[in-house]
Amino acid sequence: MIKKITYLLLASLILNCSNESDNDATPASHANLRMSLDYWTNLKQLHNASYKYTVRTKTELGYDCNTRITVKNGEIISRSFEVYTQYDDEANYLDFENRIILKSFFEHKNAIGTHNCASNDDDNNSISFCYAAPALTIDELYSTCLKKYLSVNPSSNEITFNVDDKNILKDCYYTSNYSEDDNFFGIKLTHFEWL
Repeated sequence: MIKKITYLLLASLILNCSNESDNDATPASHANLRMSLDYWTNLKQLHNASYKYTVRTKTELGYDCNTRITVKNGEIISRSFEVYTQYDDEANYLDFENRIILKSFFEHKNAIGTHNCASNDDDNNSISFCYAAPALTIDELYSTCLKKYLSVNPSSNEITFNVDDKNILKDCYYTSNYSEDDNFFGIKLTHFEWL
């Protein structure tokens, strides 16, 4: 069943990539995605589709967020999330191991998706607008990458597609050429490992 779904996804991506319009990302981005997806399909079979990865985002207040998704035999079995800062009360920079976790949650297989946003209203220090990454498999991330982020107009956006040292999707996002800040829209994986 997993093999059939993978082949259908690959066929869909190849078909979509071959029908590029003037508003699509560069052909190089699509070629890199196809190559990466081919690597992914082969590696996933070798590792029984069992892996975990971490997505990094930021809050509007500048706090960092990590969402970790764990997949076993092609099925998502957990999602964990934390909002943290790497600065103490005196504005001293802390390394990642000493970060201060402001809010977190853990969802088991049957409770995935029950938390939508972490917030902390203690002491009038509100942390909001930091949503956990959705619980998606890497296959679903490839599909989302192609449909939502590589398909934007390259004349008004800077499009980024990168792979890690295993040639697996790492970054797929765009930034608007008209934006004055560094906000990006898309996917940034900070960690991937096989189980």
